[in-house]
Amino acid sequence: MIQEIRRRLGLGGKIQLWSGCLLAAAIIMVSHHAAAIEDNRCRGDSILVGHPALPRTLTALRRHGPLTVVAIGSSSTQGYGSTTPSQAYPAQLSAQLKLRFPQSAIHVHNKGVGGENIGDMINRFSKDVFAEKPDLVIWQTGTNDAINQVPIAQFRTLLIHGLRELRSRRIDVILMTPQYAPQFTEAVGYADYLTVMAASAAAAKVAVFDRFEPTKRWYGDQHFAERPILTKDGLHLSDMGYHCTALVLADRLAALAAKR
Repeated sequence: MIQEIRRRLGLGGKIQLWSGCLLAAAIIMVSHHAAAIEDNRCRGDSILVGHPALPRTLTALRRHGPLTVVAIGSSSTQGYGSTTPSQAYPAQLSAQLKLRFPQSAIHVHNKGVGGENIGDMINRFSKDVFAEKPDLVIWQTGTNDAINQVPIAQFRTLLIHGLRELRSRRIDVILMTPQYAPQFTEAVGYADYLTVMAASAAAAKVAVFDRFEPTKRWYGDQHFAERPILTKDGLHLSDMGYHCTALVLADRLAALAAKR
Protein backbone atom coordinates (compact mmCIF):
# COMPACT_ATOMS: atom_id res chain seq x y z
CA MET A 1 0.00 0.00 0.00
CA ILE A 2 2.75 2.42 0.96
CA GLN A 3 4.63 1.62 -2.22
CA GLU A 4 1.48 2.25 -4.30
CA ILE A 5 0.95 5.64 -2.66
CA ARG A 6 4.57 6.52 -3.32
CA ARG A 7 4.18 5.41 -6.92
CA ARG A 8 1.10 7.59 -7.43
CA LEU A 9 2.69 10.56 -5.70
CA GLY A 10 5.74 10.14 -7.88
CA LEU A 11 3.59 10.05 -10.99
CA GLY A 12 1.65 13.11 -9.85
CA GLY A 13 4.90 14.92 -9.13
CA LYS A 14 6.09 14.22 -12.65
CA ILE A 15 2.79 15.46 -14.08
CA GLN A 16 3.05 18.61 -12.01
CA LEU A 17 6.64 19.08 -13.12
CA TRP A 18 5.73 18.67 -16.78
CA SER A 19 2.76 21.01 -16.35
CA GLY A 20 5.02 23.58 -14.77
CA CYS A 21 7.52 23.28 -17.59
CA LEU A 22 4.80 23.64 -20.23
CA LEU A 23 3.38 26.69 -18.43
CA ALA A 24 6.83 28.29 -18.19
CA ALA A 25 7.48 27.58 -21.86
CA ALA A 26 4.12 29.10 -22.80
CA ILE A 27 4.86 32.23 -20.77
CA ILE A 28 8.28 32.57 -22.45
CA MET A 29 6.73 32.12 -25.91
CA VAL A 30 4.05 34.74 -25.21
CA SER A 31 6.68 37.10 -23.80
CA HIS A 32 8.92 36.69 -26.85
CA HIS A 33 5.94 37.11 -29.17
CA ALA A 34 4.89 40.32 -27.41
CA ALA A 35 8.46 41.62 -27.52
CA ALA A 36 8.70 40.82 -31.24
CA ILE A 37 5.48 42.73 -31.91
CA GLU A 38 6.78 45.71 -29.94
CA ASP A 39 10.10 45.60 -31.79
CA ASN A 40 8.32 45.56 -35.12
CA ARG A 41 6.25 48.54 -34.00
CA CYS A 42 9.48 50.40 -33.18
CA ARG A 43 10.77 49.89 -36.69
CA GLY A 44 9.68 52.06 -39.56
CA ASP A 45 11.18 54.43 -42.07
CA SER A 46 14.87 55.25 -42.03
CA ILE A 47 15.73 57.41 -39.05
CA LEU A 48 19.17 58.49 -40.21
CA VAL A 49 18.81 61.28 -42.71
CA GLY A 50 21.12 63.74 -44.40
CA HIS A 51 24.71 62.50 -44.72
CA PRO A 52 25.03 59.12 -42.99
CA ALA A 53 28.49 58.37 -44.38
CA LEU A 54 30.04 57.64 -40.94
CA PRO A 55 33.32 56.31 -42.39
CA ARG A 56 35.09 55.49 -39.11
CA THR A 57 32.05 53.78 -37.62
CA LEU A 58 31.19 51.67 -40.64
CA THR A 59 34.80 50.67 -41.30
CA ALA A 60 35.12 49.46 -37.70
CA LEU A 61 31.91 47.44 -37.90
CA ARG A 62 32.70 45.95 -41.31
CA ARG A 63 36.16 44.88 -40.21
CA HIS A 64 34.96 43.66 -36.80
CA GLY A 65 37.29 46.18 -35.23
CA PRO A 66 36.93 48.17 -32.01
CA LEU A 67 34.36 50.97 -31.96
CA THR A 68 34.19 53.76 -29.39
CA VAL A 69 30.98 55.77 -29.19
CA VAL A 70 30.25 58.80 -27.00
CA ALA A 71 26.61 59.66 -26.39
CA ILE A 72 26.42 63.23 -25.14
CA GLY A 73 23.23 65.05 -24.28
CA SER A 74 20.82 65.86 -21.52
CA SER A 75 18.39 63.73 -19.49
CA SER A 76 17.21 61.54 -22.39
CA THR A 77 20.81 60.48 -22.92
CA GLN A 78 21.52 60.16 -19.21
CA GLY A 79 18.46 57.91 -19.00
CA TYR A 80 16.07 59.85 -16.81
CA GLY A 81 12.81 57.91 -16.67
CA SER A 82 14.42 54.50 -17.08
CA THR A 83 14.16 51.94 -14.30
CA THR A 84 17.90 51.22 -14.26
CA PRO A 85 21.01 52.67 -15.95
CA SER A 86 21.12 49.57 -18.16
CA GLN A 87 17.81 50.66 -19.70
CA ALA A 88 19.09 54.06 -20.87
CA TYR A 89 19.44 54.24 -24.64
CA PRO A 90 23.30 54.27 -24.72
CA ALA A 91 23.45 51.03 -22.72
CA GLN A 92 20.74 49.45 -24.84
CA LEU A 93 22.48 50.63 -28.02
CA SER A 94 25.68 48.98 -26.86
CA ALA A 95 23.82 45.71 -26.25
CA GLN A 96 22.04 45.89 -29.61
CA LEU A 97 25.26 46.55 -31.51
CA LYS A 98 27.07 43.72 -29.73
CA LEU A 99 24.29 41.35 -30.80
CA ARG A 100 24.81 42.37 -34.41
CA PHE A 101 28.62 42.62 -34.29
CA PRO A 102 29.75 40.08 -31.67
CA GLN A 103 33.36 40.13 -32.89
CA SER A 104 33.74 43.88 -32.40
CA ALA A 105 34.86 45.46 -29.13
CA ILE A 106 32.15 48.09 -28.79
CA HIS A 107 32.18 50.72 -26.06
CA VAL A 108 29.35 53.24 -25.72
CA HIS A 109 30.05 55.92 -23.14
CA ASN A 110 27.04 57.67 -21.63
CA LYS A 111 27.86 61.35 -21.14
CA GLY A 112 24.34 62.62 -20.60
CA VAL A 113 23.68 65.25 -17.93
CA GLY A 114 20.07 66.09 -17.15
CA GLY A 115 18.86 69.65 -17.59
CA GLU A 116 21.67 70.89 -19.82
CA ASN A 117 21.29 73.32 -22.69
CA ILE A 118 23.46 73.18 -25.79
CA GLY A 119 26.10 75.55 -24.37
CA ASP A 120 26.57 73.35 -21.29
CA MET A 121 27.23 70.34 -23.50
CA ILE A 122 29.76 72.11 -25.71
CA ASN A 123 31.63 73.19 -22.57
CA ARG A 124 32.01 69.50 -21.72
CA PHE A 125 33.35 68.43 -25.12
CA SER A 126 36.99 68.54 -24.09
CA LYS A 127 36.53 66.42 -20.96
CA ASP A 128 33.63 64.17 -21.87
CA VAL A 129 34.02 63.74 -25.64
CA PHE A 130 37.51 64.38 -26.97
CA ALA A 131 39.20 62.67 -24.02
CA GLU A 132 37.48 59.39 -24.96
CA LYS A 133 38.88 59.55 -28.53
CA PRO A 134 35.60 58.39 -30.05
CA ASP A 135 34.98 57.11 -33.54
CA LEU A 136 31.36 58.25 -33.30
CA VAL A 137 29.59 60.94 -31.29
CA ILE A 138 25.82 60.87 -30.93
CA TRP A 139 24.86 64.39 -29.87
CA GLN A 140 21.34 64.78 -28.47
CA THR A 141 20.27 68.37 -27.92
CA GLY A 142 17.52 70.94 -28.48
CA THR A 143 14.85 69.88 -26.00
CA ASN A 144 15.91 71.97 -23.02
CA ASP A 145 16.85 74.87 -25.29
CA ALA A 146 13.29 75.03 -26.61
CA ILE A 147 11.71 74.59 -23.18
CA ASN A 148 14.04 77.18 -21.61
CA GLN A 149 13.54 79.51 -24.59
CA VAL A 150 17.19 79.83 -25.54
CA PRO A 151 17.07 82.33 -28.44
CA ILE A 152 16.98 80.44 -31.72
CA ALA A 153 19.81 82.53 -33.20
CA GLN A 154 22.01 81.69 -30.22
CA PHE A 155 21.08 78.02 -30.49
CA ARG A 156 22.01 78.02 -34.20
CA THR A 157 25.37 79.70 -33.57
CA LEU A 158 26.28 77.26 -30.81
CA LEU A 159 25.14 74.24 -32.82
CA ILE A 160 27.22 75.23 -35.84
CA HIS A 161 30.21 75.81 -33.56
CA GLY A 162 29.79 72.45 -31.83
CA LEU A 163 29.45 70.53 -35.08
CA ARG A 164 32.53 72.27 -36.45
CA GLU A 165 34.50 71.28 -33.35
CA LEU A 166 33.51 67.63 -33.75
CA ARG A 167 34.11 67.49 -37.47
CA SER A 168 37.49 69.21 -37.21
CA ARG A 169 38.69 66.12 -35.34
CA ARG A 170 37.37 63.80 -38.06
CA ILE A 171 34.86 62.27 -35.68
CA ASP A 172 31.72 60.68 -37.14
CA VAL A 173 28.67 62.56 -35.89
CA ILE A 174 25.00 61.74 -35.52
CA LEU A 175 22.93 64.72 -34.41
CA MET A 176 19.90 63.52 -32.45
CA THR A 177 16.80 65.70 -32.45
CA PRO A 178 14.39 66.02 -29.51
CA GLN A 179 11.81 63.29 -29.03
CA TYR A 180 8.13 64.03 -29.46
CA ALA A 181 6.70 64.91 -26.06
CA PRO A 182 3.88 67.18 -24.92
CA GLN A 183 6.23 69.32 -22.83
CA PHE A 184 8.44 69.89 -25.86
CA THR A 185 5.66 70.66 -28.34
CA GLU A 186 4.11 73.11 -25.85
CA ALA A 187 7.29 75.22 -26.03
CA VAL A 188 6.89 78.35 -28.13
CA GLY A 189 8.63 77.93 -31.49
CA TYR A 190 9.65 74.32 -30.82
CA ALA A 191 9.58 73.49 -34.56
CA ASP A 192 12.21 76.17 -35.23
CA TYR A 193 14.75 74.16 -33.24
CA LEU A 194 14.06 71.09 -35.38
CA THR A 195 14.45 73.17 -38.54
CA VAL A 196 17.74 74.68 -37.37
CA MET A 197 19.10 71.26 -36.46
CA ALA A 198 18.27 69.82 -39.88
CA ALA A 199 19.79 72.79 -41.73
CA SER A 200 22.93 72.94 -39.57
CA ALA A 201 23.54 69.21 -39.92
CA ALA A 202 23.13 69.42 -43.70
CA ALA A 203 25.63 72.29 -43.86
CA ALA A 204 28.11 70.35 -41.71
CA LYS A 205 27.45 67.13 -43.66
CA VAL A 206 26.58 65.06 -40.63
CA ALA A 207 23.82 62.50 -40.15
CA VAL A 208 20.63 63.34 -38.28
CA PHE A 209 18.73 60.89 -36.11
CA ASP A 210 15.28 62.44 -36.45
CA ARG A 211 13.83 61.19 -33.18
CA PHE A 212 10.82 63.48 -33.32
CA GLU A 213 8.89 61.69 -36.06
CA PRO A 214 9.27 58.08 -34.91
CA THR A 215 8.59 58.93 -31.26
CA LYS A 216 5.46 60.80 -32.34
CA ARG A 217 4.34 57.65 -34.14
CA TRP A 218 5.16 55.43 -31.16
CA TYR A 219 3.37 57.81 -28.80
CA GLY A 220 0.15 57.48 -30.78
CA ASP A 221 0.41 53.71 -31.32
CA GLN A 222 -2.10 51.81 -29.19
CA HIS A 223 0.18 48.75 -29.24
CA PHE A 224 2.30 50.64 -26.70
CA ALA A 225 -0.69 51.35 -24.45
CA GLU A 226 0.46 48.90 -21.78
CA ARG A 227 4.10 49.91 -22.08
CA PRO A 228 4.05 53.61 -23.03
CA ILE A 229 7.15 55.13 -24.59
CA LEU A 230 6.99 58.22 -22.36
CA THR A 231 6.89 58.55 -18.60
CA LYS A 232 3.96 60.24 -16.90
CA ASP A 233 5.77 63.60 -16.87
CA GLY A 234 5.07 63.97 -20.59
CA LEU A 235 8.70 64.61 -21.42
CA HIS A 236 11.08 61.74 -20.72
CA LEU A 237 11.32 58.36 -22.37
CA SER A 238 10.45 55.16 -20.55
CA ASP A 239 12.36 51.87 -20.78
CA MET A 240 10.31 51.07 -23.89
CA GLY A 241 11.05 54.45 -25.45
CA TYR A 242 14.76 53.98 -24.84
CA HIS A 243 14.55 50.44 -26.19
CA CYS A 244 12.92 51.58 -29.43
CA THR A 245 15.48 54.37 -29.81
CA ALA A 246 18.41 51.98 -29.43
CA LEU A 247 16.82 49.31 -31.61
CA VAL A 248 16.12 51.47 -34.65
CA LEU A 249 19.51 53.17 -34.43
CA ALA A 250 21.33 49.82 -34.22
CA ASP A 251 19.21 48.53 -37.11
CA ARG A 252 20.20 51.47 -39.28
CA LEU A 253 23.90 51.27 -38.46
CA ALA A 254 23.87 47.54 -39.23
CA ALA A 255 22.10 48.18 -42.55
CA LEU A 256 24.66 50.83 -43.52
CA ALA A 257 27.52 48.53 -42.54
CA ALA A 258 26.08 45.80 -44.76
CA LYS A 259 26.30 48.08 -47.80
CA ARG A 260 29.58 48.34 -49.68
